[in-house]
Amino acid sequence: MINQYVDTFIRFKREIFKAFYETLDMIFTAMVISLILGLLLGFTLFITRSDGIYRNKTIYFIISSFINITRSIPFILFIIVMIPFNRFILGTGFGVNASKIPLSIIGTAIFARFTEHNLLDVNKNIYETSYALGANTLQYFIYFLLREARSGLILSFTSTIISLLSYSTVMGIIGGGGLGYLAISEGYYNFNYKLMWIIIIMMILLVHLIQSAGNFVAKKIDKR
Repeated sequence: MINQYVDTFIRFKREIFKAFYETLDMIFTAMVISLILGLLLGFTLFITRSDGIYRNKTIYFIISSFINITRSIPFILFIIVMIPFNRFILGTGFGVNASKIPLSIIGTAIFARFTEHNLLDVNKNIYETSYALGANTLQYFIYFLLREARSGLILSFTSTIISLLSYSTVMGIIGGGGLGYLAISEGYYNFNYKLMWIIIIMMILLVHLIQSAGNFVAKKIDKR
């Protein structure tokens, strides 16, 4: 039984490694963009909300609406809707590079909301503590707020990466490829269930590795 799976892996080794590279390529780009933009948008939501330091209902409404709309559209439909935008930005609506745009947008929306929640979970008295110690607003943000929230932010970013990995499995509809597309096209549709299960196990191991790494880093930097 195991030998059959080994033989299947050897037979499709080239396709599996190619799909694995495509998945990592998509995820890495989306991960970096989601980290930067998601942190920025989430931080903006935190400071412009009704009880924030820089209250601004208009900015909060615009950013929050963007996040809610992006997250509410079924992702497979979101990919299709984004094809003209992909074509406008890259000159093509299909391929691995085009797949990075919808992945980056959904990743940004997810991590931005996570960031807002993580910052809201910080003890409200931390602001008074920083003020009593003579910290200005920028120092409060960097040395107090973000330090207190960093462990939660790491775990939230880990969850965002895992979500991106899950979303990447359907990028094949615009030629993004990846492990998910290989499992469906060569595995499920061609009744090659051994290949499908090999890829499923690979995805499970990859998620476990990402989550374990995130937990380890979060625990190491948690100095609360």
